Amino acid sequence: MKELEEEKYIHNEHDKLFKRILDRINEVESIIKKTLGKETEKIEIETVRNELTTRDYRGRMVDVLYKLKDKEVYFLIEHQSTQNTYMAYKIFEYETELINRSYMQNVEKSKKIAKVIKIVIFTGIGDWKPARSIVELQEEYGNKVKIDKHYEGIGEYKLLESKDYSLKEIISKESTLLGKAIIIEKARREETLIAVLDEIIPDIKEDEIDEMVRMIKYILVKDLGKDVANKYIKILESKIKEEGGKSAMVETMRALREDRKRTIMEARNTGKKAGILTGKIQDAKNMLRENIDIDIIERVTGLKREQFI
Repeated sequence: MKELEEEKYIHNEHDKLFKRILDRINEVESIIKKTLGKETEKIEIETVRNELTTRDYRGRMVDVLYKLKDKEVYFLIEHQSTQNTYMAYKIFEYETELINRSYMQNVEKSKKIAKVIKIVIFTGIGDWKPARSIVELQEEYGNKVKIDKHYEGIGEYKLLESKDYSLKEIISKESTLLGKAIIIEKARREETLIAVLDEIIPDIKEDEIDEMVRMIKYILVKDLGKDVANKYIKILESKIKEEGGKSAMVETMRALREDRKRTIMEARNTGKKAGILTGKIQDAKNMLRENIDIDIIERVTGLKREQFI
């Protein structure tokens, strides 16, 4: 029961973190620029109501929905931490409803209807495998339709994954909170978390500190379990009060690093002792096979007879 509660906490914290990041308009602008290859262009977007009524007449909440100011161009962004086989269909439903909504509002004004740019952000393990378009989900008949990589059809979305971000990019002045979160997630899976945080922490902006502290807490619980993690969370929280967020993160990582070093050394020493003991036992058994007196074997090896007879 306790393990299930921990897992639920971890999953919820992970999704909440990325939801809060995607509520920041500057983060979404950076995502759009990166995904579309328009890093140097200036874009202005605004939030819109993100509840869509799909064909089964159920209101569904899109993760993130923005639009260009003064244009019927929408940016529909979905965050996924797990693989979703029918993601393209889900996108298709949202997109067609957006287009329908736009049509109903503009038909009498003879205006153009909405263009929807769809982006899926995947922060899970491995590469994203599901179909990238509705065409790939459909049954084949006749000649197979080839989808050009630049094609932006209905139900087709652009993908942003962990591998699209590098540590070098994240420690630049233009780095984003989303990029930092993705790199930290990736480092945790590759067991290079402490080294990566040492690089990232000095470049954390003031308005990012609270989210980074939340992320470190969530990662500590995920990696160490709630009971062990509480030790480091207490260090983190006490240092925040004394010295502020950045210093607190540095001190927490230092404590974690020292404890890990100590654990590794203890494991090595235990291994060495175990190896020496195994060797002594083997020597004693060899001496026993040579009919050497047991008392002599005990004196020479320092072992008790119960250990080798």
